[in-house]
Amino acid sequence: MRDPSPFRRPLRIAVHCLVGVALLLLFLRQVDMGAAMAALSRAAMMPLGVALAAYALDFLLRAVRFWVLLEAATGRSLPLRAVPAPFIASFGISDLLPLRAGDLFRLAWFQRHMAVRTGSVLGAMLIERFYDLAALLLLGVALVALHLPPMGGLALIAVATIGMVGAPLILRFLPVRSPAGGRDKSLKGRIAHAFRDMLATFAILRSPRRVALLSALSLLCWLLEAVLFLGAWVSLGGTLGQWQAPMTAFTASTLGTLVPGLPGHFGTFELFGLAAFTRSGIAADHAAAVLLLAHLLLWAPTALFAIGWLPFSGKTAKQADGLLPQGGAVR
Repeated sequence: MRDPSPFRRPLRIAVHCLVGVALLLLFLRQVDMGAAMAALSRAAMMPLGVALAAYALDFLLRAVRFWVLLEAATGRSLPLRAVPAPFIASFGISDLLPLRAGDLFRLAWFQRHMAVRTGSVLGAMLIERFYDLAALLLLGVALVALHLPPMGGLALIAVATIGMVGAPLILRFLPVRSPAGGRDKSLKGRIAHAFRDMLATFAILRSPRRVALLSALSLLCWLLEAVLFLGAWVSLGGTLGQWQAPMTAFTASTLGTLVPGLPGHFGTFELFGLAAFTRSGIAADHAAAVLLLAHLLLWAPTALFAIGWLPFSGKTAKQADGLLPQGGAVR
């Protein structure tokens, strides 16, 4: 019987692309692209400059957060300056290639060039994704709370905040068994060790100070990314006094990217954001222009960085190896 595994990856890519194309077509059917493009041609430059500056700071802080996670997971000092370039490039690769290819790149790069075990990198990435989702949901809850009575809204935000801080305290109690005997060199053994390393990473959340730091950094990162979205809104004639509509659309668009789709989340980002905008009373054509501009600002910098950096990544890798106390990959 033929092993079906060679067909799984192409099938997943095809399914993701079909879903993405379907959602993109559904978005396009609801808007007049001529009117949206006309609005885009009138975009003001200064708000876009502020938006891109906020985005640059956002990714710098995201890289710092990942560095904090890696240092905590390994228990040793790692060079901060070696982290941002491959970290940002991993997002650009995922924006260009299907199936989150950038995540595989990040796993391989930090394992090979910063001597971090694969399971520890994966654990750090899972914690990173938890905080990203928790921070986004907290922003969404805060927007919902604005439409509730004051006490009810404050109570809802308090519960969401407790959940964001408290959930990691549960994850850190996951049982992790130490491997018996020597290290198993078989594929199954290596996977088992990587899985144990991944689970052991959750133990770094025993530190209340680290949990508070990760929570604060995550919220700040998403607020900076929201500033980019607001920059696109203001650039196309919106006012900051109408901030609730673009903030709601930003949150909906970003959560919508959890749905499998095209590389770069084209289609999912626009469709969910359009639904949020129109429910807030914003005209579909203007909403489409804001979403397309914001998506371009979010996609292009990381994608272009990955294209420009990858041919020279070997130099960065050598520098990272040289900065480590003991260079070389983890075996």
